[in-house]
Amino acid sequence: MTAQIALAWALVGLAATLVLAALSGRIGRDRAAAWLVVLGLVMLALEEPLLTLFWSVAGPGADRDGMATLVTELARAHVLDSAAMAAGLLVLLGWIALTAFRRGERWAVAVMTTAWAVVAAIVVTTTLAVHGRGLPVGPGSGFGWEQLGVGLLAWFAGLWVKRQASMRPCSVSSQ
Repeated sequence: MTAQIALAWALVGLAATLVLAALSGRIGRDRAAAWLVVLGLVMLALEEPLLTLFWSVAGPGADRDGMATLVTELARAHVLDSAAMAAGLLVLLGWIALTAFRRGERWAVAVMTTAWAVVAAIVVTTTLAVHGRGLPVGPGSGFGWEQLGVGLLAWFAGLWVKRQASMRPCSVSSQ
């Protein structure tokens, strides 16, 4: 049942990504780009730091991956801190996306592009080396790649749409 919910959530995210990308010319490329990035960040936040936060407070009786009673308090504190900091960082990136990135400020575009590359590298590395997340790669099985894939895709689509917006020809009126 959980796998079906995860897949449905990923499909909703994918549909929203496709709609935003398709309508980017109509609603404004800068606006669509910002919201695509935010959509990607939300998908990633729900699958990574917020899920980790839940697992750090839940025991195995509440969820098979719950670790609250399986690790020391020190380890649990570190997991809670890391999850909260990662979630906070994603919120900050979302704020940047809706403000400076949307306005096309170079530093914000560079930050969003670099952050995407770092997050993508981390996800690929953990998928290959730690848990395959349902893909036929790396150790472990299960699910979870769908949400991560859609999150990265939406974020990347936002970067792509933003690039297209910056490449559009400027109209010069003759007087």
